[in-house]
Amino acid sequence: MLFRFLRHWRSSYAGIPKAIWLLALINLVNRLGSMVIVFITIYLTKELHFSIREAGYVMGFFGAGALTGAFVGGKLTDRFGYYHVQLWSLVANGIMLILLLPIREFWLMCAAVFVMSLTGDVFRPANSVAIARNSAPENRTRSISLMRMAFNMGWTISPAVGGLLVATLGWKWLFWVDGLTCIAAALTLRWLMPPKPADDSHQAVEHQDTAPAVASPYRDRTFLWFVLLTMLNAVVFMQLLWTVPVFWKDGYHWTEAQIGLMSAVNGLLVFLIEMPLVHRLEGRRPQLDYARIGLIMYIVAYLSFVTPLGASAAALSFIVFISFGEMFVMPFSSNYVYGRSSGRKQGQYMALYTMAYSVANILAPLFGTQVIAAWGYSTLWYLLAVLAAVTWLGFWFLGKKTNTVPVVVPAQEGIPGATAESVSPTVS
Repeated sequence: MLFRFLRHWRSSYAGIPKAIWLLALINLVNRLGSMVIVFITIYLTKELHFSIREAGYVMGFFGAGALTGAFVGGKLTDRFGYYHVQLWSLVANGIMLILLLPIREFWLMCAAVFVMSLTGDVFRPANSVAIARNSAPENRTRSISLMRMAFNMGWTISPAVGGLLVATLGWKWLFWVDGLTCIAAALTLRWLMPPKPADDSHQAVEHQDTAPAVASPYRDRTFLWFVLLTMLNAVVFMQLLWTVPVFWKDGYHWTEAQIGLMSAVNGLLVFLIEMPLVHRLEGRRPQLDYARIGLIMYIVAYLSFVTPLGASAAALSFIVFISFGEMFVMPFSSNYVYGRSSGRKQGQYMALYTMAYSVANILAPLFGTQVIAAWGYSTLWYLLAVLAAVTWLGFWFLGKKTNTVPVVVPAQEGIPGATAESVSPTVS
């Protein structure tokens, strides 16, 4: 059984273009430093002594910066190409993370977190377009999963390291390490994928907009409903970042190191299981069917906290179910966007999809912290389960309306005879 799993795990990586592997490596370097996000709510409440409501407002500014960054990132990608947007976003975000360290005043912290989030999320539409440009129809969902695997490998390591840094050396090292790893990711991008002069065929890809109808996502009603449901789904999932660590601190009285280690289980599970799972499931059912399966797992995850299980068992149950839910929701819903945007204004589709998560970054901490302050943690878990159920129904209705199986178009559509590997991954 183990041998069969390992063989399937290895085969799930076959055929993925070299450019995607390089982009995944850059994302890994970046995410190895994703420590501040895990601990920032605890940092604000325990180190800076902000109230839970004030921390929620600060994280609302984080979401507003993410929303603005996604919109700006889409525009910049269309104008300057995905390569340079990724590069300078990483550099700017690293600098902003370090500059957060001396800030103690509430409104200044709100402004700084806004700018930090903006510079970070400019990266996301550009990175999505890079994936689309350098993957083929038969491997696109797996390319998405490989990128997520790199993200989750970093997520496995960074919370544990971040918790140990705080416990042993203090908070300042958290910000310095996170900022320097962002800059290191930019240097890795420059070193492994140096920019090349754009050629005519690439320009045809970058600025292609041939769809005669519903070319813009803002006129695509089906996609707008999908974006709304994605935002609701993200509000549910993102409590893993914003309120669950605080619950483990307040309710279970765990240390930062314990919180970091439990959070790392999420990344470890996704790293080990997502690629073979996607390889097994891809193309068998419509993408939205898999998203609904993931939402059911979200419901079970949050209800784990209101069962009679002990602290460790409840936390582990939550992590297992939220991780499997993520594996079903994220890669397949992302591939839905790639397929939907084919032949249309792809950069704008990617930006709007990213903005759904950015809006969720505003609403999730505000929703979570305000419910906790008013009614307590148990009420929050029940409300999240209800919200996940509502989102499940939305995807069910949307799936009945579209009723399509996964369809994606080559990244080089419009270039006769081109393949994903025939266009340089470094052109922008």
